[in-house]
Amino acid sequence: MQNYRQTRFILAAIVMVTLAPFLNKAFHIDDPLFVWMAQQISNHPLDPYGCTVNWASFPEPMWKAMQNPPLCAYYIAAISAMAGWSELALHLGFLIWPVMSVLGTFAVARRFCSVPGTVALAAFFTPVFLVSATNVMCDVMLLALWIWAIECWLAGLESNRWCYFALSAFLITAASLTKYFGIALLPLLATHTLFCGRRKSWRLLFLLFPIAAMAGYELWTKAAYGQGLFSYAVFYSRTVSSGSKSNLFSQLLTGLAFAGGSILLPAFFGRRRTWFLAVLGLAAFYFWLPINPDWQLGNNVVAVKIEGGIFAAIGAGTIAFCLFDLSRERSAQSVFLTIWIVGTFVFAVFLNWSITARTFLPMAPAVAILVVRHVQRSWPIFLAAIVSLFIACADYVQADSARDAASFAARQLRNSSGTLWFQSHWGFQYYMQRFGSTPLNAHDSEITTGDTMIVPANNTAVTAIRPDKILAAQDRSFRVFPYLTTMGRGTGAAFYSSARGPIPWAIDRVPPETYYVVRFR
Repeated sequence: MQNYRQTRFILAAIVMVTLAPFLNKAFHIDDPLFVWMAQQISNHPLDPYGCTVNWASFPEPMWKAMQNPPLCAYYIAAISAMAGWSELALHLGFLIWPVMSVLGTFAVARRFCSVPGTVALAAFFTPVFLVSATNVMCDVMLLALWIWAIECWLAGLESNRWCYFALSAFLITAASLTKYFGIALLPLLATHTLFCGRRKSWRLLFLLFPIAAMAGYELWTKAAYGQGLFSYAVFYSRTVSSGSKSNLFSQLLTGLAFAGGSILLPAFFGRRRTWFLAVLGLAAFYFWLPINPDWQLGNNVVAVKIEGGIFAAIGAGTIAFCLFDLSRERSAQSVFLTIWIVGTFVFAVFLNWSITARTFLPMAPAVAILVVRHVQRSWPIFLAAIVSLFIACADYVQADSARDAASFAARQLRNSSGTLWFQSHWGFQYYMQRFGSTPLNAHDSEITTGDTMIVPANNTAVTAIRPDKILAAQDRSFRVFPYLTTMGRGTGAAFYSSARGPIPWAIDRVPPETYYVVRFR
């Protein structure tokens, strides 16, 4: 017991020391939506979605722009009430979630293998975990609640104590109100319980509580906003994915590449007998994945296909690990891990609105358990840590470049005659609005002579400007991390959405972040 306490302390210290350099990271991608909702909650605690946001180039209700439940935003509001709204304060407050995720992985892994500390570190030092842990979105909070819900349920099955099942049901509810994918714990735990024997099936009654809670949430949001937000998220995902995703085979290849590149563990802990399927994944991605012209790869097509093929090979190796473990062990544990991994993969690839690295995060602990219990060595963790830290650094610098660009605009452009407008969103929008600039409303903004607009070259929701309306455009570039990126323009890297590319990160010559400054005639 003493050794376990010491190990938990060491794991928590490693997590905090590793993430400490990222505590001042600029708000990035969807971070602003969570911060703005938290600000709304601070003023109107019972009306989390009751504000308007310009997130798609025109104002719309928050409940349309924000496809996540509100618990994470409530947590941000609680932190800000004590420590303020700075990046440092919020990132410090969010340290609890990666620590709890790693400790939860350690607790669950003790039931599956003899080196749970190695499993916990292996899960932590994955690209998807490290990058997600440097943001203030809901993904790592979900993971912490997810893994502890599993631990409590497994403890209940072992001890036959109802309090563990009640606590697990509470954590499942909290996970579902953090990110809707948390509801997937219900079929995962129900299947495992039934597999353990019919005498344990009465425990499934505890799973009615999260179902009732989510039904209540659906009714409450429908009464408050005219639309049940859980069902709206499902509708949104189907609508957007049907218009943006390609055929099922291409989705599978892209999903394998995202899974492999996001988690990477089989590349460091791989077994030779699993690599036949991996080679097939590489060949299929290289020869059969169609290139979307929206990715704007230019001369990078071959490089992206090679990188994507390697990632797809690792993703195929992950699935191969599952099949190998299931055929070898034929146990309730193997079935549980297979459903955990494959279920998350299917949702992330075929059911989510877009394929994103973050959606694969819940399967990282299961993959770590799977590979480490068959390859019980620790040194590959150092390789995984180095690669993942470089990727997290690249994302950090990318985020900071948007804050630097907004700061430049505030210093150099805001005092010019006319209104300072901007286009695009994510962290750049947050900082531009914080510095007092005006987002373009593509529907009815009135731009007059002498106004200025700054437009990023590598962002989203950009409206074309007629050349005859502006004077010659000037550009300003900001540094990025060299030769590695999570979303560099033209590199195919698209950590946050496959709409921008077929791989989660890329090794490439990364162009600087360019912003165009135009003045209107």
